Amino acid sequence: MNMSNNAAQPVHIDRVRKTFGEFVAVRELSLDIEAGEFVTFLGPSGCGKSTTLKMLSGLLPQDSGEIRFGNKRIDMLPANKRNIGLVFQNYALFPHMSVAENIAFGLRMRGWSRADKDKRVEQLLQLVRLEGLGNRKPEQLSGGQQQRVAVARALAFNPDLVLLDEPLSNLDAKLREQVRLDLRDIQRRANQTTIFVTHDQVEALVMSDRIVLMNKGGVEQVGTPYELYATPATEFGARFVGANNLIAGTLDKSSGAIQARIGPETVQPVSTHSNNVEKDGMDIWYCVRPEHVAMRPQSSAGHFGGRVMDKIYQGTTVLIDLDVKGLGTVRAERPALEVGDLGVGTDVGVHIERSHAVARLG
Repeated sequence: MNMSNNAAQPVHIDRVRKTFGEFVAVRELSLDIEAGEFVTFLGPSGCGKSTTLKMLSGLLPQDSGEIRFGNKRIDMLPANKRNIGLVFQNYALFPHMSVAENIAFGLRMRGWSRADKDKRVEQLLQLVRLEGLGNRKPEQLSGGQQQRVAVARALAFNPDLVLLDEPLSNLDAKLREQVRLDLRDIQRRANQTTIFVTHDQVEALVMSDRIVLMNKGGVEQVGTPYELYATPATEFGARFVGANNLIAGTLDKSSGAIQARIGPETVQPVSTHSNNVEKDGMDIWYCVRPEHVAMRPQSSAGHFGGRVMDKIYQGTTVLIDLDVKGLGTVRAERPALEVGDLGVGTDVGVHIERSHAVARLG
């Protein structure tokens, strides 16, 4: 069900830059976001993602560049003229107002009639699955319900863009899992162009159409969750998004195929998503996800020799630290039923099912 009365707007960010004295917070950021798309800015603290959000919302002026919603340039407008819905970490609900009054607050400030306000509030209560709770106060709701009220309020006046500033950070781990799915479902049904800011890679992978991975004020990579996880373009991306075994090696293209040489003899085929990984003999990181490390009987052909050093039980899966000849310490993640009887000290054959190469800098 599409609950929006207005067509979703695309967002165009063109060479936006922000500095604080000598510190460059955002470096010439350019990005096109499609109408109705859910885009996440992901990265560590200080990477520039929150500064970008503040420039989009009008809370901070950019030093240079342009921001457009559709064909309309909005970066010269004050914050209250940009038609943006904001959801913050603390939700910022008015405790003395009911749920319905909180949702209708922005509509009242915009002069909507009583009948139109009531109709819109009922639509939004249905959208966020809070039917029948309009008369409750925020203190009578769970954390997840309060989050949905904050989202409903941000959507109420049909904004051109919704900005979510780490809105799940105050929820406990179990509730976060459910609210992630709630937010994604609401966004899809509302068909609302949305930018989400987080440092949590799991949130980004679960919720996004595309992810903008940021580091030191710049963009490391833009892609779908699968692209960032399966084909990292840089060493930073390989380290930040998901667990990875990074093993120093060199690129070997002598056979015409892209391979990784680790030590004097070990050669393994690799994939690469980076234009920087192209020169034969260059230093690379041989990247292997723990779930792509398999174990077989030690006598199996085509395997590295390894020994189990430690096991960490996680319920459905087990993390296994291996000492692998030629590779060093490697972590595997396997289904618990597959390795339940594999003891510490056991010698195994280690097989790499999939690998990736990124340039090794410095």
